[in-house]
Amino acid sequence: MKNLWFWLFVFFASLVGILLVIRLIVRSQGFTMGNVLYVEIDGNIDDKKIPEITEWAYKKLKDDKLNRIKGVFVYINSPGGSAASSEEMYQVLRFAHKKGKKVVAYIHSIGASGGYYIASGADKIVANPAALTGSIGAIIILPEVTELSKKLGVSWDIYKSGKNKDLTQPFRKRTPEDSVLLTELAKDIWKVFLKRVAESRGKKPEDLLPIADGRVLTAPQALEWGLVDTLGTKYDAVEILKKMAGIKKVRFIKKPKKQNLLKQIFENSSSISEMLEDWLIPRAYF
Repeated sequence: MKNLWFWLFVFFASLVGILLVIRLIVRSQGFTMGNVLYVEIDGNIDDKKIPEITEWAYKKLKDDKLNRIKGVFVYINSPGGSAASSEEMYQVLRFAHKKGKKVVAYIHSIGASGGYYIASGADKIVANPAALTGSIGAIIILPEVTELSKKLGVSWDIYKSGKNKDLTQPFRKRTPEDSVLLTELAKDIWKVFLKRVAESRGKKPEDLLPIADGRVLTAPQALEWGLVDTLGTKYDAVEILKKMAGIKKVRFIKKPKKQNLLKQIFENSSSISEMLEDWLIPRAYF
């Protein structure tokens, strides 16, 4: 009986060892069990979560040495957010395209502003018939607390190398001249947005000007303007990707979700400080 337990132990230990070795080989060689990368853009496009998704997707595509990944499916349900993070995700989709992957974006309830910016990096865009999209524009939001400081009896000593060094700081009372400078900044970033959409949709920037004033469009309106390719459900979008990529069955490769409960609790507890940080740090938004 003792010998039986001994050999059972040896068998299972060997099996675990073999599985670990296989796992190491798979990771080192870039093997993957799926054939479609699933990228989920759900909620506001921030400068923390989205860059993590971007880095994960880029690494998966770069490590796909055997070309097992045939396509990228982008699920979008976002009103927009950080211009920089939107651009980075857009570039990942273009990288996938250059590597020969077929990219399909599906807009669920909303894919506006930065959400649409990301979608425009896809080969095909499918929008739910009831979705909202478009909103081609840029905005810079800056707090201004000079009046609040006066009420609190707080003053600020600011020493700067040039008159506009503190242009985006919340402690500066902005002038009409400041407003002109900041508006020009927003327009320059808007031009990048317009250029990306025009390039990806095969249009001239001037052709999109009538709807590139930041307005939100319904999915049918977006279809009429050529911002999306077709209307449909998520199922329809997956079927389109299958045909484009030449695959019979989709096996999604999804980014693992965080399982560390303690870490999540601490991350949630710091949300207030993160909100204040986002409020105080100047950023451009789509």
